[in-house]
Amino acid sequence: PPASSRPYSSSTTSSQRRRPHRQRGGRTSRHIEGALIATIIFSVITFLKFQSTATVRKSVPGVITTQDQDRPRPRHDVLDGSSGSGTQSHFIVWMYPFPPPNIEIKNDWEVPSGDKILICPYKTACHGKGSTINLAALTKDTLYNSYILDHPYQKLRHMKEFCHHIQVIAMISLLLKNDGVCVQTLGGDNWFCSAESFSDYNPYDNGGQSWSASTESSGESDLSISKFPYQLLSHKGSSQVLSLAPDMTKEEFATYGPWNVSTDVRLGGRYNSGEDIQSLAGVGWYPFLSSVRTKEDPLNNYSGYYIANSLQQSPPMKMPYLEEAKERRSLMEKLDIVSMFFGGADMIQRNGKFLREYTNEVYPFGCRSTLSCATLKAHKIRSYFSSCLTLTSTYQGSVLYHDGSSPSLNGLPLLNPALVNFTSAVKKAKEEKDLVLLVDVVDRSVLPPLPSNARWLSADIPKGYPRSCQPQSERIDYCYRLLSQYANHAKVVITSRIHVGLPAAAMGTPVIFVSKGGWLPGGKEKTGRVAGLLDIFHRIDKTKNLTLGFDLSGPIPPNPGNHEADRRRASFWHRLKRVSYYEDAARLFGRIPLQRLGAGMVQDHFHNNFHFVMNQTDLSDWRSRRTIEAVLFFHPNAKILIHVEGYVSGGSQGLFTIFAESGYDVRLIPISSQRASVEQIKMLLQKFGGVFLSKCTFIRGALPVALDEGYSLDEHGDVALMIGKKAAAKATNKTWVASYLSSTQTQQCMSDPKWEMESTEDIAITVDRASLLEHDIIMDTRCYDLIEKNCIYNDDLHWKYGKETGVLLKLSDGSTARYCEGQIWSHNVSCKKRVEYMKSIHSLSDQDAMISTLQHGCLCA
Repeated sequence: PPASSRPYSSSTTSSQRRRPHRQRGGRTSRHIEGALIATIIFSVITFLKFQSTATVRKSVPGVITTQDQDRPRPRHDVLDGSSGSGTQSHFIVWMYPFPPPNIEIKNDWEVPSGDKILICPYKTACHGKGSTINLAALTKDTLYNSYILDHPYQKLRHMKEFCHHIQVIAMISLLLKNDGVCVQTLGGDNWFCSAESFSDYNPYDNGGQSWSASTESSGESDLSISKFPYQLLSHKGSSQVLSLAPDMTKEEFATYGPWNVSTDVRLGGRYNSGEDIQSLAGVGWYPFLSSVRTKEDPLNNYSGYYIANSLQQSPPMKMPYLEEAKERRSLMEKLDIVSMFFGGADMIQRNGKFLREYTNEVYPFGCRSTLSCATLKAHKIRSYFSSCLTLTSTYQGSVLYHDGSSPSLNGLPLLNPALVNFTSAVKKAKEEKDLVLLVDVVDRSVLPPLPSNARWLSADIPKGYPRSCQPQSERIDYCYRLLSQYANHAKVVITSRIHVGLPAAAMGTPVIFVSKGGWLPGGKEKTGRVAGLLDIFHRIDKTKNLTLGFDLSGPIPPNPGNHEADRRRASFWHRLKRVSYYEDAARLFGRIPLQRLGAGMVQDHFHNNFHFVMNQTDLSDWRSRRTIEAVLFFHPNAKILIHVEGYVSGGSQGLFTIFAESGYDVRLIPISSQRASVEQIKMLLQKFGGVFLSKCTFIRGALPVALDEGYSLDEHGDVALMIGKKAAAKATNKTWVASYLSSTQTQQCMSDPKWEMESTEDIAITVDRASLLEHDIIMDTRCYDLIEKNCIYNDDLHWKYGKETGVLLKLSDGSTARYCEGQIWSHNVSCKKRVEYMKSIHSLSDQDAMISTLQHGCLCA
């Protein structure tokens, strides 16, 4: 390829690796830009000056979000620790997830003040003190932006050393953004006020060779290859390299996948990249990566953090049930089973004891397939359908050099981010996005006519790519090239691979999924591994009469399941943010708020303005949050105004904070009273228009704007639901019905699976608040359907399995459990049938056969 598109190489000249984006323009534009950024930073600091001290970490628009602190206006220069004249901003930077080695940070530790601003994005490092930073925003238009945007790939390249790169990238980027800034590593004694001496640093550089050699032997790369600025992480005059850096083994973060694949990989030397793409999805949530473990036994002799998202074949992943209760609980709390598929009951037979304790005391099991969920629920193990974590894939920083040919082996070179024209090349590629990519399509005969810009690729990594598909470094490189093309080059992706379609859809690219009578590239679909996942895509399946309603020459409609994908992504965030490391890393890399895929898919013939009236206590009540979720389930692009009694603008939003983080438009507005009389709500809707719902009212479907004006009341005479038109617009005479459930009816709705609603025509149901507070929702009841199915954050389970009688038996380990013959043992074989089989084959007594079967998954709830 031409010089402007060479892959990363140490031979790239320094003139091609111009760092600061301000050096790419003329002197006048540089001065204007510098003045503008100086004004922005000055405004931010001035704003912070007038904030009172508090423990809440607040967001400042743009780059930095900070904890409220009393910070005076900057007054002086600081250069190498000495004071000078002029006006400068001084940032003390700590980008690691662990505390600095030379400072003892406790709860009473005082944050640097005066003209010094502490940037410490990980709460685990600085006890929640200091400021956080959005590196995606900070590095925009710099050399380092691609590194930040594609951080999962870089974490695998640099492993534990990834955090060293993040530390210096943050410091250098702060210097590049303004000439009047000085930076220092927390615990250091050197101030740095210019980026000029770091111009040779290139985190992409691999010395012109594969990054497998050093990484795979030691779990670390060679910092010196990148011309790493060691002085930023060393004491003044110290000969010790990285003397300011923390011990990176304090906590571990692991993914799965072999370093080297055996030579007898299936498909004659090819390797399915879907495994590594799933692995990369988990890495994206970590602060860094410590190790890569085997998928079948990743927790063996391991005490670190692990995100489990994988397809499990037989034998499935082993989950060790440690004897020591404290160690066992620690292992469970660091394990997130967010997205796992298994086809039969062997997962439960192998890990039943672990899974029951884990799902009852830590978190429910996230199923990648609806079939896995059905199996777990048949065994009464707490679980929910999560879909696949690859729906959170994010790769936006790289483009490939296309010369008009259709290269084999996915061998197109990556453009070097160090090149002067890299930013414009990325912008141009994203604006064009004109390629039709076809990846492992099982039935080409059903495809519409293909345009000239169609390209064929394979998700299977060929045996000789480019050296071998065995080392993980080569496989991840192949995956990165595929993902970069889905994100930045593809107008549409046509595939029969789930782990092509899902990450492409996650990055906003339309996907056409082609099936052929149940056949997929991996073979006949008999295990249910894609059950529940295909509704996101456009579909072609001749055997099911699924065809396209458009051709490939014009604009491609967005994925029809974008709203469902948004719900799944929001649920992943809701679950993973409970781990401080994952939450802080997501904010650091600019992943939050989530960018909703369906944000532009507005349906004007449905209501898009909703109102609730609540008090501040409701903001911490999951029941009130569920009413909002029901609206967003059917009206994902709605604007929801929650009028809160006693709420102060900017105050805590409790459980409702998650909505804005997930990309939904939910706003809190202060009011003086939470009464919901007819006249008050009428006045509200006269001003804003739309629909009012009480905090106990759940809609059952999307509400069209054609619905007539009107209202329904609860038993207290307050408004349960009111439909109005702004400025008294004319009604359209479409009648509707909404019901209120009494206390007795609500309890039946919550507890009796056989109880049915009196009407199926209701547009909404209002339940009795006291009953909802006092009683449990049982699975498969009408209230389960109403409240727990039509929600956004389905990982947050507020339902239980129904009680079932059974036989209490003593197990071989001395514990007791209840045997239920109606449970499923495996592959739709009931526990009763299994007991009969054990009795006939092994001549066991009834009790011994029940105990044997019970220990393999036939427990009651």
